[in-house]
Amino acid sequence: MDVKKSSEKNNPLLKRKEITFFLDHDSQGTPQLFEVKTAIASMYGVSDDLVYVLNLRTLAGTTRTVGEAEIYDPPGTTRSLLPKHIRLRNLPGRGSGSEKDAS
Repeated sequence: MDVKKSSEKNNPLLKRKEITFFLDHDSQGTPQLFEVKTAIASMYGVSDDLVYVLNLRTLAGTTRTVGEAEIYDPPGTTRSLLPKHIRLRNLPGRGSGSEKDAS
């Protein structure tokens, strides 16, 4: 899976980078959100904890997925800026029932 950014905006007021990206997945289905999150974190050289994928959309009839992500500089700001469902969706154990414990 190769993530290519299509746009990047630095938001100094909220201390984050807002990224629009796309990825092609020819030989496999749509990648899991956490796989995309890890790929973006390694692309920017930051920890997985600072990256939040907001959405992924696979274009109809293609093997191309487009998405949006945000990279926060201080990790504590995400609690006040991101909705809870986005924070829960980006947890590593998503789907294992551990979301209810995280807040």
